[in-house]
Amino acid sequence: MSGLFSLSPLLIVLLGCLAMPALRAEPIAPLIELTQSDVENLGPQVLLLADDSGQLSPFDILQPEYAGEWTKHRAHSISRGYDDTPFWIQFRLDAAQSIHKEWHLVLSNALLDYVDVYQVFGNSGPRLIYRSGLQRPSQSRTEDHRFFIIPVEVYGPTTYLMRIETSPSALVPLHAYPSDDFWSPLLKADIGNWLFYGVLLAMVLYNGFLYTTVRDVSYLFYVLFISGFGVLQLSLDGYMAQYLWPPDLIYHYEYNFWITLATVIFASFFVIHFLNLRNTSRAHLWALYGMIALQCVAAVLLVTIDLDWFARLYTPTIIVFMLLAVSAGIRAWRVGFIAAKFFVLAWVLFAVGNSVFILGRLLGIEAPLPPNLASKLGSFAEAMLLSFALAYRIRLLRDEQDRQRMRVEAQSQFLAQISHEIRTPLNGVLGMTEVLSRTRLDDEQRGYVDTIQGSGSSLLALINDILDYSKIEAGKMAFRREPVDVHRLVQQQVKLFLSQAEHKSLALTGHIDPAVPAWVMLDAQHVRQVLSNLVSNGIKYTDLGSVKLTLSVDPKAPRLLEFRVEDTGIGISEVDQKNLFNLYSDVDPGRQRKAGGTGLGLAISRELVALMGGTLTVSSVPNQGSCFTVKLPFLQARQRREETRLVDEQPLKGLRVLVAEDNMVNQRVIEGLLEKLGHQVVLASHGGEALEARQSEDFECDVLLMDCEMPHMDGYAATEAIRSYEKRHNLLRLPIVALTAHALEDVRRRCIESGMDDFLTKPINTRHLERILAQFVRER
Repeated sequence: MSGLFSLSPLLIVLLGCLAMPALRAEPIAPLIELTQSDVENLGPQVLLLADDSGQLSPFDILQPEYAGEWTKHRAHSISRGYDDTPFWIQFRLDAAQSIHKEWHLVLSNALLDYVDVYQVFGNSGPRLIYRSGLQRPSQSRTEDHRFFIIPVEVYGPTTYLMRIETSPSALVPLHAYPSDDFWSPLLKADIGNWLFYGVLLAMVLYNGFLYTTVRDVSYLFYVLFISGFGVLQLSLDGYMAQYLWPPDLIYHYEYNFWITLATVIFASFFVIHFLNLRNTSRAHLWALYGMIALQCVAAVLLVTIDLDWFARLYTPTIIVFMLLAVSAGIRAWRVGFIAAKFFVLAWVLFAVGNSVFILGRLLGIEAPLPPNLASKLGSFAEAMLLSFALAYRIRLLRDEQDRQRMRVEAQSQFLAQISHEIRTPLNGVLGMTEVLSRTRLDDEQRGYVDTIQGSGSSLLALINDILDYSKIEAGKMAFRREPVDVHRLVQQQVKLFLSQAEHKSLALTGHIDPAVPAWVMLDAQHVRQVLSNLVSNGIKYTDLGSVKLTLSVDPKAPRLLEFRVEDTGIGISEVDQKNLFNLYSDVDPGRQRKAGGTGLGLAISRELVALMGGTLTVSSVPNQGSCFTVKLPFLQARQRREETRLVDEQPLKGLRVLVAEDNMVNQRVIEGLLEKLGHQVVLASHGGEALEARQSEDFECDVLLMDCEMPHMDGYAATEAIRSYEKRHNLLRLPIVALTAHALEDVRRRCIESGMDDFLTKPINTRHLERILAQFVRER
């Protein structure tokens, strides 16, 4: 027993010595045998060690106390998820069975901040063989490539240590290639990537061109969205840092998040406008507005918190956004927006591809496809389908525009026809009251006639307003710039409404700045229409005080004439001013009913001024008056020779007028007016009778008033036949004036083209009739 006890200390020491190598044994990574020529994926066969302090050296991590810290990695690509802690990779290579001893390790991630590679030598320990990274000069790379390519020589079993420090959510594929065999697969990947970017660029250019053509903001936001996504992919693939970034500046991973924020904002606006969510789904509209606001909040967080925490917080918003886009598309589809079917399929594929990207690249979850490839495939499918959707939308918009155009034309034709049908009997009313007013009447009878004429004139003004607005909507309002004595035009407007102002005891004055040239190029007819409406409204809504019409040159723009109509009337509130020029808005309807009017005048005036290239604005204070300002571009013109003026004091008498009119009431009206003016009248019931009268040997008429729509032969055909007869027989040209209830420019043009000399509309204005007759009088 004593011998046994004497051996026990020796036994303990011996057992301790045997146990010491086990306690100091270093962790050994699986030995990876490199074959003849195949590429080897090292990801599933490496050990990982987190460097929480960021200060560990390659010698430190091989110490016994870190042996239990190493973990085996099983996935195909190395990922630490949201953790931006530096980490070490250990792997062992053996090329004893391969003819290749020179190999290249390829880290297929271009956005690694720091990469240090060590080879472990048995006697001297780890030795640095490669040092590079995104945060280091590009000259540190042994190969000029976006990926990190590390050349190594492998004979027998060799241990390598790799330290990687980078931003969170970095995926690190690690492969070993014999000799220079890595160039071929990397080149193929580059070709595939550039084809993808080529498709995106084609979509950007194509839809950018469409935006410049159709001016639909959906195309603009689609271009911005696709451009932003393409730039993000360029960054993730490393092309941004390799080719597009200044070599002396550091490219940071956080730029990807800035690009993502902008891309989500553009995509949100694209979804809103493409699906017209204001009409299809208000809930999705406000949800996407909230998503846009969330991107602004995320931008603030990006500069205030650590990048790893930002990535954790921000990733769910991407998923929510894609779900919102898909659900908004489904909603729009259900309410009848057919183009949304392409939209939904596009966003489903985009969501699937980028979900794989998020699961793989950001969360480190193994996926059936490489994350970048899945994202590109989903994006490629989305770009193509959204282009189909946008093209289909163009067709829908074009069809809608055609329908709208046809609807407007039908409305215009309807209003023109209704106008014609109303003007015909109205001509009888106003014409006969005009004839009646020229007879002997007592005061009571004169009052009745004035009431009839006033009511008829109001009805005629309403018809003219409706017809003008329909012509503007149909794009058929014709404009003609001509030399105009603008001083005289203003003076005429003041004289025209002077009696109305005096009737209300208002002072109506006009003022012309001497700096304004007398003769300018303007559309006199429509300028008069606008000014007449503004002056009339000023008188209408002013009970005390004055109305003033002023003409000057805009001091800030010497090529703009400025017409101002100021009154001391009831004024207009700020709220009502916003809707003042809208066709279907009411501004103090009680006051409008009291003052009279159609409510169309200001809307028409604004459209006319805009079509002439100018602006119409208002400034007003309730109970203190209003000021309407019209600014119109002009060119100075030469003074036009004064044509033979009509003498208003002594209207021309004694003409013999042939009237072609099928309506019996209108015959009586025209005959009565002409006879009251001192002319002789010869009546024809249709164009054929007018032609026969012109062809008769004893024809002695001075002027022919020709209705356009008559049975047997209308006015156009009759006029053409008369002109042909005159040409064959070398006869003097008989003045022919259209007399029609149509007031459209197309009708006027057709009359002139058929051979007529001028144009009068029904109801007949006596002063216009006198001027027309005096214009075409012949020496007898």
